[in-house]
Formats: sequence, C-alpha cells, structure tokens
Amino acid sequence: MLSGGVFRGCTGLTSIPENLFKYNVKVREFKQTFRGCKGLINLPEELFKNNVNVTTFEAVFIGCSGLTSIPEGLFKNNVNVTYFSNVFNGCSSLTSIPEDLFKNNVNAKSFYLAFSSCGAITSIPEGLFKNNVNAKNFENTFRGCTGITSIPEKIIGDLKRVREKGGDVSGMFWGCTSASNYNSLPYYLK
Repeated sequence: MLSGGVFRGCTGLTSIPENLFKYNVKVREFKQTFRGCKGLINLPEELFKNNVNVTTFEAVFIGCSGLTSIPEGLFKNNVNVTYFSNVFNGCSSLTSIPEDLFKNNVNAKSFYLAFSSCGAITSIPEGLFKNNVNAKNFENTFRGCTGITSIPEKIIGDLKRVREKGGDVSGMFWGCTSASNYNSLPYYLK
C-alpha cells in the first residue's frame, strides 16, 4: 500500500519519473500519495502502467495546485479501480480533462469530489464517464469549478439515470455558475 501520503507536501516536487512505481505491481491503494505537492506541474502518462491491481486512487493528487494537465492514458491499465474520490480535488491550475481519462475504469463506483475546486477547468468532455456504468457516487464531483462554461447535456441525462437507480449525484455542479446552462440544471445537481 502506498497510502498516507508517501510524497505528501513535497512542494518542491515538480515532476515524477515515469517508472517510479514500475515494480509496485501488487500495490492495491494509492491514497493521498502526492497530497499537497503544489509544485507538481505535469504527470507522466505511464506512471501507473504496471499497477494493475490498484483499487483506489482516493485523493492521490489532492491539492496539487500547480498541476496544469492530465495525460489521457494515466489510468488506462487500472481496470480494477473502484474509487476516484478526491483524485484531483484542489488542482486549481488544471485547465482541461481528457475525454478518455476514465475509459477503461468500468469498475469505478465513486467520483466523489473528484474535480472539486478546479476553477481553471472550462469544459467537461461529454463522454468523460460514458464507460463508468457501475459508478453510483458523483456527489460534488465538480463542486466549485467556477470556470466551467457549459455542462454537457449527455452528462446531465446520464446523471438523472444514476439518481433514478439510487446513486448520489447531489451537488455535482454546485457553484459552477459560469456555465451557460447552470440555471436550467435540475435542483439536485446544484
């Protein structure tokens, strides 16, 4: 287990070697591993390539306020992950999210606060969660993302279905008032 913030608060850390976790194939949890690494600017695409047994990336990059982008294939080999809660919470310099970031994570159950307080994000890819058919918790996923200019109708429709099946989507877009369609959102998404 690489939890408890192995590199927690490493404010001087600006990059991560791509093969850092190459030999950690049995690791099941990456919790708060890089929490508060404010100097971290980018991530190598194959950082978690060999970590096929991981079940949680809970808060792995929480508070990495210098992070400007996410590689599309960052989680592509992590098919057993169930928790992405707080994964990029507080990454206030992130400007975009790759469309296929969670494409292979069909077992994911929770995206609770995943992108909360990422105020520089301006758009959400329409198909971001299209393969996450087992996800039940989208509570506050984009809470406080004040830079979002529009919320995809497809995501809104998908969230309605998650809610109808007993999932939690409350406050998913709380505070995203810059979105052109914010006022027309169902009350439970605000």
